Amino acid sequence: MVTSDYLRDARVVVVGAGVVGAAVAYRLAQAGARVTVVERRHPGSGTSGASFAYVNGTDKPPRAYHRMSMLAIRDHEDLADELGADWIHVAGSLHWAPVDDRERAPALDRTMRQLLAWGARVDRLTPDEVTREAEPDLRIDPAAVEVVWRVDRAGWLEAVAMAHGTVSAAIRRYGAGIVRGDVRGLPREGDVITAVELADGRRLEADLVVNAAGPDAAAVAALAGVRLAVERTPGLMVVTAPAAVSLRHVAYAPGVNLRPDGGARLMVQRERLDSEVIDGEAIVLGDRRVDEAMDHARAVVPALADIPAEAVREGVRPMPRDGYPIVGFDPAVANLYHVVTHSGVTLAARLGLLVTEELTGGDTAPLEPYRPSRFPASAAG
Repeated sequence: MVTSDYLRDARVVVVGAGVVGAAVAYRLAQAGARVTVVERRHPGSGTSGASFAYVNGTDKPPRAYHRMSMLAIRDHEDLADELGADWIHVAGSLHWAPVDDRERAPALDRTMRQLLAWGARVDRLTPDEVTREAEPDLRIDPAAVEVVWRVDRAGWLEAVAMAHGTVSAAIRRYGAGIVRGDVRGLPREGDVITAVELADGRRLEADLVVNAAGPDAAAVAALAGVRLAVERTPGLMVVTAPAAVSLRHVAYAPGVNLRPDGGARLMVQRERLDSEVIDGEAIVLGDRRVDEAMDHARAVVPALADIPAEAVREGVRPMPRDGYPIVGFDPAVANLYHVVTHSGVTLAARLGLLVTEELTGGDTAPLEPYRPSRFPASAAG
């Protein structure tokens, strides 16, 4: 990358070392900025490490957003190749619904036909074709399901490995730094932030502050006196003990989603349970919600019959008000740049490139639909 006058030796503080903050920090450091990452615990320890981590462009209208997501998958692969890593797994995803499900089946059909119209590879398979050849450990009742859709360019990310590996590479290769602590102040002179203040009293001088704090992004923005249209939405993931199960694809089955999670484990997500999770609530093994998720997983993967849940991961995801990313300079604070999205796992590698492209004087067109200025400006209350 060509270093711009804006970034050359600029003191950039990136708040948050999830997958988005890590990718942005790496690319900005690569472009010549003096980058310091602030993270409460360790890279990937927040939302990234408690995410289903489905990398996809499957149900992401309009077409421009779908296109960004599909390009992001390639960017993830390129970043992993650049760093000699193997944290991205693009083996495809499977989706099916019973024909008598009057809501899910037609919606799934529309989604897949839209993907086909946009040029994605989507295969229409029978349950027997899937269970005989692709995924023999799945149970899909051919009497209830007519079609299983296979999306070719989809997969999952080892998010903690990606966040750690990318930040580590920024430190080793480009002299970036990481500071562990809580941000407690963003003092301003007029419309310019002068520093990032931490709870322990440390002060990091800053020419640019990148707010990549995920579900805490609104709280970080409030420290600068501005309001960011981001909500916190809790989610629940269950991880099985090691199981004698072969699963390559991400599986979106009726009532439950499954994917590999390394070490012969599977990750289980039952989306309807998310509404029952309270932000900050501790859910433990043996909780009814954990048992319910495992029961649904066993209905799809019979080999899990005697396999217990081993861990529970509770994540709080950032949800911009309209569901789309918020990327760009804050209208009220000249050097506060927000990078916040619900689809952080999918978009991280692409956002790292696009943000750096903008800050080095390049093309900003792909980011224009996602500016913070699309929301009514207001001071933080």
